[in-house]
Amino acid sequence: MTQHIVVGAGASGCILARRLVDAGRQVLLIEAGEMHRHPSNVEDVEGFINLWNTRFDWALPTVRQKGLANRTITVNQGKIVGGSSAINAMMYVRCHSSDYEHLERRGGPRWSLDRTRRALSRIENYVDGPREGRFQSGLMEVRDCPDPASYSPEFQQSAAALGYAADDWDYNGPRQENGAGPLQFNIDGQGRRHSAFNAYLAEILDTPLLEVRHGCEALRIVLGPDGGATGVDVRNSQGEIETLRSEQEIILCGGALLTPLLLQRSGIGPTRTLEKAGVPPKVELPAVGEHLMDHLQLPVIYRLKKEIPNPRLLTGNVLFLNLNNNSPSGAPDLQLNFTPAAPRPLQRLLPPLGGPVMIFLPILVQPVSVGRVRLGAKQRVELDPHYLSHRKDVEVLIKAVEFCRQMVKQPGLEGLAGEPLLPEDADLEGYVRGNASTLWHPVGTCRLGSDPEESVVDSRLQVHGIANLHVADASVTPYATAGNNHVPTMVIAEMAAELLLSGD
Repeated sequence: MTQHIVVGAGASGCILARRLVDAGRQVLLIEAGEMHRHPSNVEDVEGFINLWNTRFDWALPTVRQKGLANRTITVNQGKIVGGSSAINAMMYVRCHSSDYEHLERRGGPRWSLDRTRRALSRIENYVDGPREGRFQSGLMEVRDCPDPASYSPEFQQSAAALGYAADDWDYNGPRQENGAGPLQFNIDGQGRRHSAFNAYLAEILDTPLLEVRHGCEALRIVLGPDGGATGVDVRNSQGEIETLRSEQEIILCGGALLTPLLLQRSGIGPTRTLEKAGVPPKVELPAVGEHLMDHLQLPVIYRLKKEIPNPRLLTGNVLFLNLNNNSPSGAPDLQLNFTPAAPRPLQRLLPPLGGPVMIFLPILVQPVSVGRVRLGAKQRVELDPHYLSHRKDVEVLIKAVEFCRQMVKQPGLEGLAGEPLLPEDADLEGYVRGNASTLWHPVGTCRLGSDPEESVVDSRLQVHGIANLHVADASVTPYATAGNNHVPTMVIAEMAAELLLSGD
């Protein structure tokens, strides 16, 4: 028996394990995927695409999406120690101030802006600083785009011609929006991925306070006679079923898709859903698996007028802007990424384009559409994000294509951009619905709040009504963040560790 069980060794699980061990606590960290201390396809900044749709990826398919021309979309989620921070594109985005204000509104004084800012200071080591509002005290190395072929001064020049700030705008500084600059990445000084595993967990793997059980899949949470969580049933690496027991808290860190499914398999969730899935209901929590939100991306591609080097990174430049007032809090609703030439990691995935290209990637970061994930008949997973079910989301992406068309006419990109390749015609709504896809940033399915009817965890991240059971991952994020949700998820994990250790 151990003091704490952490279920899932993604970004949040690695952080929680590190902070609890640093405080002298005994931790059992369980992960369904494998552990590799120096996996080449993870550490090589060009290699992670080779992990998608393999044994290192849960690769969860949606049901057919009416809003996406009846297509099924695969949502990639890391199945490896390090989680999605081991298979993502390494973009470091702190998001908008309103994202943290939203946490404060939902979580109260425990989630004050001062406390979430302190959590950021424990994460971020911005090596290209000092700069206003940035930290150099954290465990994760962050730097401006380190690949010269990914960086585009022409992108900044065109944005400036349209009235936006430029001059290597720091979107992680005091103001996120309305400035064009280089993307930032969690990449170390040797040019390797600095994942949550590398930043937090690798240094403590040999401590006797930590046991990592990889190849060990959580099946259900065990509840004791008083209704509190006492253990986790797992299928271990030998394929055997066993029960792991905890003296204190069990913290779920499986992410916004796997955590609600684990709760539902444990009999915790909407009673009607559980009964249809054949799971005996134990605790009625209607919001488990509901309120799912995700980001969508859309490629906009132009012919390049001349050959330039192909980047090592997926993208290197960004502009956050508000095109449609989608956000209820004034955050930008579009994240516009730009790659000046086809990135080397994507070469084998791109369709034949007949020559060199430049790629805009508009990302809908404040969707209005809301979906769910739940167990269906015979406990089959039903993942239904309801992508583009709200008209405002379609409008953002149509306006994004139109904005890209303005960008390529401005000084800077005008000298590089040839004819448009995608979209090819005037039916922009048809193009959006036929080509938009997930950016794999699901949130909201166990969201933070005080009302058990519309939330799953309280301000201490304890599951409503269940002692010793906590959730500390992207699922507790109450609303889609205005940018990649990796950093806000790490903030939640740092906050969870602080709350557990302080007894607050």
